[in-house]
Amino acid sequence: MSKYGFGGDLDLPAPTPPRPRAPVDSSALHEAVAAGERLGFVSRDPKLKRRPGPKRTEPQDKVSIPGPKRVIDAFRAHCANEDLTLWQGLEQLMEGRRTPER
Repeated sequence: MSKYGFGGDLDLPAPTPPRPRAPVDSSALHEAVAAGERLGFVSRDPKLKRRPGPKRTEPQDKVSIPGPKRVIDAFRAHCANEDLTLWQGLEQLMEGRRTPER
């Protein structure tokens, strides 16, 4: 006898293959969904998650510019004083430095 109290072989039934499932009647399914909606049930399917903030109208990217703290602080202060985001401040500076196109 083993330490678990089972002695010898166990007689297990032979495995039976799973029975195929009957196809679901789509009209019955739609009726059930409609009945649930009439009773106030709502779909629990996950909603499309959107990022918080304004809708992006063009592709986005990031830039990291290490530099002297005094320069970075001055740029941030400029953007704060002008009520600009950092990218708007950068765009404003670049527009002032544009060279004529050839």
